[in-house]
Amino acid sequence: MSLFPVRAPLLIRPRNGTAAPRPHSRPLRPRRKLQSGQAAVETALILPLQLFTLLGAIQLSMAYQARLVNEYAAYKTARAASLYRLECRRMTNAALVALVPTVSGHYPPGTYTEPEARYLALTRAVISAGNRPPNNPPGAATPLTVVDYRLTDFRPEFDTQLDPGERPMKVHVRLAYFFEYRVPFANWIMSRFWLQTENGVQLASGIDPIMAVRDQRNEPLTPFLDTSLTRIAQSAIANRYFTVPIVSTFSLRMMSDPLPGVPLQGRCL
Repeated sequence: MSLFPVRAPLLIRPRNGTAAPRPHSRPLRPRRKLQSGQAAVETALILPLQLFTLLGAIQLSMAYQARLVNEYAAYKTARAASLYRLECRRMTNAALVALVPTVSGHYPPGTYTEPEARYLALTRAVISAGNRPPNNPPGAATPLTVVDYRLTDFRPEFDTQLDPGERPMKVHVRLAYFFEYRVPFANWIMSRFWLQTENGVQLASGIDPIMAVRDQRNEPLTPFLDTSLTRIAQSAIANRYFTVPIVSTFSLRMMSDPLPGVPLQGRCL
């Protein structure tokens, strides 16, 4: 026997004499419909964030690959400077040839079936573009690479034997590669975020996460980056060429003397 007796439902006796339960004032909505509506709202809130995370991960993986290739391109550029006596055309072409695997997506595959033939065709197309991106917008002058070099311990007589403790002549190369971010939506967000940090602006504050505010330090995130490279990237982003410069350095001993009249420090575009 139950300690709490259950009361019987109140019955309404209509005129015909049969008993019927009292109807509710309003019908209850099914729980399943409520749950489906809640799931739709949660999906609408989370799906854009998940999509941006996926696109950002793809873009970052492509940028990391370009970073690794740029390290090798910096070595090839320093080697060209050491062998070909600081000739700018040789250094730029060496960098472009090494960077072909990261820019090949802009060129049509053509009718080449052999990988070697396709690579040679792509290399010729990249070099013939004149150190400009293949999809550079009209009117924009964004270079694909910028090579800065500096010669140390210069000696007029290159073939003379070094004295004990004397340092050899070296060339120091800094290669800036304006790699294009090609994944839609992620390229716009990531390139502009980098540009704002370089200009000393942070995109969120503790008070309002939407409004961009001026950083208190008023300093860029990477102050070691040349401001001229930042200006080139800013002009490219304004022309919808979304890029973040990848900078690599390499130093190598000179294997030949510089060409007559070549400056010991300069920039190759």
